[in-house]
Amino acid sequence: MKLAATLYHDWLIKNKAIDVILRDKAELAELCPEGKDHAHLYGRPLAFYLQLQKLNLAAAWARLKVPALILHGQFDWIMTREDHELLAQYVNANRPGEARFVEVPEMGHTFQHYLSFTDAFHGEEAPFDPKVVKLLLTG
Repeated sequence: MKLAATLYHDWLIKNKAIDVILRDKAELAELCPEGKDHAHLYGRPLAFYLQLQKLNLAAAWARLKVPALILHGQFDWIMTREDHELLAQYVNANRPGEARFVEVPEMGHTFQHYLSFTDAFHGEEAPFDPKVVKLLLTG
């Protein structure tokens, strides 16, 4: 985790190019999920993450003035339950009762169905679970 923190801090906070970071700290290369492709991360251009880093997402959520259904998958290893609970708190601080947080059993980060956290981490999906659709339709 210390190596990952170093990589992301140098990249997203210090605004160093990935190739420069890896040239200076070769031991961080093993952390790049796209292998030798240093222009993308999880299929997205690195620019996406740099732009995301510059946003004040807490302030944006706090300005929300419409009902919000905030879902977190039980097996989401990318974002924590606490992250999503905070989003609901930001919305509800501005407009009490507008946000509803729901922890969705056996769901991953982007609505996939998994049977365990380990399966989710390794991308071993189970068949789609229609309960997610029902939840979205009924709120």
